[in-house]
Amino acid sequence: MPSAAPPTAGEPSKPRASPLPKDDPLRERILVCGWRKAGKSSCIKTVFQGVPTKDVPYFGVTQKIEKINYDTIIPLQIWDTPTNFELDQLDVPLGSFSTIVYVMDMQQEDMYPEIIARFVQIVVRAHFANPNMKFAIFIHKAEAMAQDYREDNYRQIQQTAEDELLDFPFHTIQNLAPSLNFSDPSVTNALANDLVGSIRYRITSAYEANLREAWSGVVQGVMEMLPSVEQLLLNFTANCGMDNSFLFDIASRVIVAADNRGKNDETLDQVTDYLSRFMQFRELYKNLHLEVDENGPNSADGDEEDKEEEEEEEEYEPEGWWDEEDPEIPWMTQATRLTPNTTLALWQFTPHLALVVLLRTATWEATRGMIEYNLTFLRQGVRRILMEV
Repeated sequence: MPSAAPPTAGEPSKPRASPLPKDDPLRERILVCGWRKAGKSSCIKTVFQGVPTKDVPYFGVTQKIEKINYDTIIPLQIWDTPTNFELDQLDVPLGSFSTIVYVMDMQQEDMYPEIIARFVQIVVRAHFANPNMKFAIFIHKAEAMAQDYREDNYRQIQQTAEDELLDFPFHTIQNLAPSLNFSDPSVTNALANDLVGSIRYRITSAYEANLREAWSGVVQGVMEMLPSVEQLLLNFTANCGMDNSFLFDIASRVIVAADNRGKNDETLDQVTDYLSRFMQFRELYKNLHLEVDENGPNSADGDEEDKEEEEEEEEYEPEGWWDEEDPEIPWMTQATRLTPNTTLALWQFTPHLALVVLLRTATWEATRGMIEYNLTFLRQGVRRILMEV
């Protein structure tokens, strides 16, 4: 991973836009719908709006469609829908959504057939509106269930959904695909099997890390640059002798990319919990930024430089959040020894992203300089990818 040339602070890229307009078509739209009282709002608000989990029992019933704009590695627009929502109520084409997340309550066992039948109808209609659309079922409110119960119900829900798709009467929606012959069993079987493979099932709870893991899968599913970022992380992790590396969205603590080497639920829980606890001290680093501004080498040049900077800001309109950074300002960085043999380290990459790595303590102590040297190239590589998309 190291290059022959020494690392630099990085050339300032062409200024890019700050947050996109509310209804900008470049935002990836994610439609969240589901059964009544399934917990749709808690799935969104506790992750993307920072609502404490203790407030979940007091959420009211969603009365109308709410659009949540969220800027992370890619700009998102998440649509929270009311209980009585129908696809015909959308004020934009159904095909403009990249993903549909369907939320159901794991504890409503007696309603499984009706809930899943409704989900299958949505999947079929959405597929013909956008054949590239992705689907996820969040099997929610699992916090009160034993692990064996969760697994049994997971299998039941998955099997029921697959059976519903394989038995779906496609001839009743012939108008959605006039060019297909739904009277031919080979056509309907191929279509049903294709839809079965497009659905991802996730057990979730607003009180557990599995909800953020589920959202990680959704966000990664709409990232065109994901393979490139994952390859960078894989090379960085392997060359530096690390166990795992994760690129997090700081505010939501959703993993936007990982090296995918031998990770497991315990590792994900450990890393997510570490990031959550560390971010409680985030305000301390703002003082570090202020100190650099006040006492840095450029502060003595007076008002002339300030005026020049203001003129430059007026000349260039920002076009992306990753260019709001100043290469001279230090980003957050921290390392914690979890056990005598295991260390977790964090580096902030952008205003929105942070890298968290898991490695052996002996490796960290012996090669920290090389790791941070390579980190410069990894960070520049991620930024270049973001600038290209």
